[in-house]
Amino acid sequence: MISLRKITEDNFEECISLAVTEQQREFIASNAYSLCEAYALTNHELYVPMTYAIYNDDTMVGFAMAVYQPMDPDDPDDDENVYYLSRIMIDKKYQGLEYGKAALREVVEMIKAFPCGEATAIVLASNPANLPAYQMFRAFGFREMGITNSEGDNYLRMDI
Repeated sequence: MISLRKITEDNFEECISLAVTEQQREFIASNAYSLCEAYALTNHELYVPMTYAIYNDDTMVGFAMAVYQPMDPDDPDDDENVYYLSRIMIDKKYQGLEYGKAALREVVEMIKAFPCGEATAIVLASNPANLPAYQMFRAFGFREMGITNSEGDNYLRMDI
């Protein structure tokens, strides 16, 4: 059964040892980078990073990171609170076993409980060339926002 557990000093080394396939590396940052980014975000006055190991029973199979991004009162274009799903990965040894879909379901349910505050949407960026991930997000109900970033990732959102 898939579950999420917070990254702690007891499991972070195992988490940073997880890796995607060589072909997927261009689409997702390493878990070590992601944990460093989460640490840096703890110093941001608004954002709240949330890092989770993805477990199948007692075996760590992946990693997920979301960031609560409340409205910035100093930015007139920022008009809603969102959760940004910045990472979700399944280790290459465990891909193809439906863990990604189950993990995404767990992450979405966790976010819908508003652990850091209420929000109107979950937003993520995904590259259409990473077809398995992109199709999974679209099949799960994320819709394209019509915005592409400088790396070629499309922004997708799910209203909650």
